[in-house]
Amino acid sequence: MRLNKLFILYSLLGILITSCIQDEAPNAEADITGISFETDILANSYIDLNPSYDEVLNAYPIQINVKEGTDVTNLSPMFELTPGATINPASGSNQDFTTSVFYTVTSADKKWQRTYSISVREQKASNIPTVFHFENVRLIKGISSTNDPEKELYYHEFYEKQNEEELTWASGNKGFNWAASNSKTADYPTVQYENGKVGKCVKLETRLTGSLGNMVGMPIAAGNLFIGSFNMQNAITSPLSATRFGTPFYNKPIRLTGYYKYKAGDRFYENGEYTSRKDIYNIYAIFYDGVAYDNDGKAIDVTLDGNLPNENYQHESMVALALVSNPHETNDWEFFDIPFDYQRYGKKIDETKLANGEYKIGIIFASSKDGATFEGAPRSTLLIDEVELIYE
Repeated sequence: MRLNKLFILYSLLGILITSCIQDEAPNAEADITGISFETDILANSYIDLNPSYDEVLNAYPIQINVKEGTDVTNLSPMFELTPGATINPASGSNQDFTTSVFYTVTSADKKWQRTYSISVREQKASNIPTVFHFENVRLIKGISSTNDPEKELYYHEFYEKQNEEELTWASGNKGFNWAASNSKTADYPTVQYENGKVGKCVKLETRLTGSLGNMVGMPIAAGNLFIGSFNMQNAITSPLSATRFGTPFYNKPIRLTGYYKYKAGDRFYENGEYTSRKDIYNIYAIFYDGVAYDNDGKAIDVTLDGNLPNENYQHESMVALALVSNPHETNDWEFFDIPFDYQRYGKKIDETKLANGEYKIGIIFASSKDGATFEGAPRSTLLIDEVELIYE
């Protein structure tokens, strides 16, 4: 039954993409599917090859993090492409990545092209922003947008700047855009909201995904916001692994604080029907060892994902967990202060690995605690504002 659903889903997706193709619209025949280098220069082995289209750049931006000290003026990235596709500049050619380099991929039948803006950044020993006000959003154009300004459809992407550092938050908005592509900005699960604790805030709301989501047993989408990345390639076949948590962090986190409001939806959806179960939100942060080593001593990047809560937050790489206790509804802004529990895993921090950025931090908010397994109450709403990650 699941295979039949997936067949229908992929068929509909193909029709949808074909009907929405514009000059730079997504096309499966003109994709970069892999990037590698001859030497070990990557600071993080994961590269998001499915970015949202950037209207300012007129391209799909890909960011590559390399180790500190890498000479970015003379790099020769090698590209894997969809069968028969070509790329210009050529794969393996030397390029100066002091500024972004634009690559154009042309499909095998020469009918489609896709332009990528590839930037390379040294992963220096400095932290991400640790105070979050949720005042900054980018408007990301959805797949149902047109050249008619009155019919352009966008969703929000949150980012935070602190000193010279910038952090872009991830969410499931990209997946919801595929399932409910005609939605207005305010109808997405993760949006900016005017009435925050101070200024604006983020609103996370569990939403119905419509007929397309129902068809494959994904009837709801919880509002979520997290430090990490969303892998659209896994969103259909392995949704729990689509949410990839964490980014390098160079200090020991102590507490996570902030303000929230929460109202549960009226009817809880699970196992194909509505029940009397009460929905509840989730707020947690994870600190874990982001590098493992194989038998030959080769470093392997570790990234934890949405499976973690279902495994009671147990993983061999986990070092500390900050998990909200006694989650409940509140009509007024309520302060939370969650300590990181290091005793839970009984591990000591390796100061050398910490200085090298081998540990990762992830902060996760969700309007439905079990939304990742498509259980929750539509209209459950979590507001979050003035968050701070406290560290030593």
